[in-house]
Amino acid sequence: MTEIKEYKRKCNECGKVWHSLVSDEEKLEALMKWTVRGMFFELGNRGGFAQDQRNVQAIKSDLDKLRKCPNCGSANYTENIITYEK
Repeated sequence: MTEIKEYKRKCNECGKVWHSLVSDEEKLEALMKWTVRGMFFELGNRGGFAQDQRNVQAIKSDLDKLRKCPNCGSANYTENIITYEK
């Protein structure tokens, strides 16, 4: 059996409840770390460094979307991790 974990978040501003897979957020965080590390190798290459900067901003944006209320945009929430058996 496979275990699936997700964040169950409740907005403290409007009361909206939404869910996000823990694995999705972990993948994005790992990708951001590797991209930031890659930026140091691109310091002499302006084009590569600039692309890595854009990639980091895109990843941060994706994480923000998962971590902000889809109803009101607030980042003021409480969360629990729920585990399911698949």
